[in-house]
Amino acid sequence: MKYRCGLNCRLSVAVWMCAAAAGFGQDRPGPRAERLKYDTERGGWVALLAPVAGTDAGDLAFARASLAAEEYARAQRQVRRWLKTYGTGSVLYPHALLLRAQIEKARRSYYVAYATLTELLDAYGATEIADDAAVEMFNIGEVYLSGVRRKFWGMRLLRATDLGLDILDDVAVRFPDTSLAEQAIKTKGDYFFKEGDFGLAELEYNRLATSYAQSRYRRYAMRRSADSALASFGGVRFDDAPLIEAEERYRQYAAEYRGLAEQERVGLILEDILERRAAKEFDVGGYYEKTVHPRAAAFYYRSTIEHWPDTIASRKARAALGAMGEEAPEADVAAGAMVGSEDRS
Repeated sequence: MKYRCGLNCRLSVAVWMCAAAAGFGQDRPGPRAERLKYDTERGGWVALLAPVAGTDAGDLAFARASLAAEEYARAQRQVRRWLKTYGTGSVLYPHALLLRAQIEKARRSYYVAYATLTELLDAYGATEIADDAAVEMFNIGEVYLSGVRRKFWGMRLLRATDLGLDILDDVAVRFPDTSLAEQAIKTKGDYFFKEGDFGLAELEYNRLATSYAQSRYRRYAMRRSADSALASFGGVRFDDAPLIEAEERYRQYAAEYRGLAEQERVGLILEDILERRAAKEFDVGGYYEKTVHPRAAAFYYRSTIEHWPDTIASRKARAALGAMGEEAPEADVAAGAMVGSEDRS
């Protein structure tokens, strides 16, 4: 027969609430709905034992109830009183620290919450409660990256993105073999990518793809790593190392996710990278021609033709050599020359 919380149960709860209101004081709210627990075996809700005032478990339950009721100032007073009264002598001390951090986070005192979580993890990092603390710490890191500023003299004046990044690093270091660490690294990469800091974004995405080969974010990280490397190339006047890196990343992505790479037209991106690298080498030849170093200019024009055949830059280089009265490599020689990053990196 299924258990039902009938009249007797309701009367017991009512008596409990009245007694709580009369004897627990202003900072000890009576029990609420969270004091009922669903019993799957009985198929019904059962009442939990009432918290007892003046005990570590009872007083902590009252503070937790205040947080659930969004009475944050009351909850803060209660947990402070708890820590002063019971301290490290109670086995519930780490739970009280976690609750304090949750209360401070709810009050938007994020730095106090982070400091409390750090204290908790330093002392109790090997316990089960560390998992809940890690999630709270990760959430605070996300909050700071979203643009929330740190308080100074009671006002939010200090930019806190660096602190947010440090917090996410802290999570990844403390919990290296967890999905939360993967999420922390991904969040950092996404932040750098959004901010246009593609060099750092590429490092974070590559870190995620290589350190967590079985991660659900591996494909995402590999593609974003390649995109970041390509985006960090500043133009033909700059070093082409990002292009070489991007080409390698896209080739790895295409080899591992062939079908998706075809759908995403990665082949066209690779062709564009070759055009950019050819344009870079042709531009070097143009620089030497402008500075009246014809021999060096001819060398780079020929190199462009030999290493980057079938590109726009190759045709330009052939025309430039003709204008200088220099002989260009034969077409069949150029066609058989080495092509690609494997030969130029």
